[in-house]
Amino acid sequence: MYWYLAVQSVELTDSVLRVLRPALFNAKGTIKREIRQGISQLHQIGQLYLVTRKEAQELVIVAVAGRNLLHAVPSLIRYAQQQQCGSIRWHTRNPEYIRHGFANLPAQLVEKRRGIFHDEYVYRLVLNGR
Repeated sequence: MYWYLAVQSVELTDSVLRVLRPALFNAKGTIKREIRQGISQLHQIGQLYLVTRKEAQELVIVAVAGRNLLHAVPSLIRYAQQQQCGSIRWHTRNPEYIRHGFANLPAQLVEKRRGIFHDEYVYRLVLNGR
């Protein structure tokens, strides 16, 4: 039996923004607006903060920061399934951090976007073989 960490909705506060800052890059204003408008949601799983939004049948991780991603992943997958999502997608500039958190799962690199200063990697984890 596996113990899932709770996926809790949390308020956007200055202290949460400080934790999320490394993951927001230049999109801080956009993400704040999307959370306030209900386009994106802010969650806490243990010591990890996530900004997510649902696009069709896919849960998109907009930003993730904090600690213990590896321990939060099973709860995140369960949350995505509860939201009727068939996959989880995320964009990252730091694929090693995310790859470690999704270790032993069949996440696939679906796109690599070359940038002037940073490359962006897009990953997808298909749930339940769909």
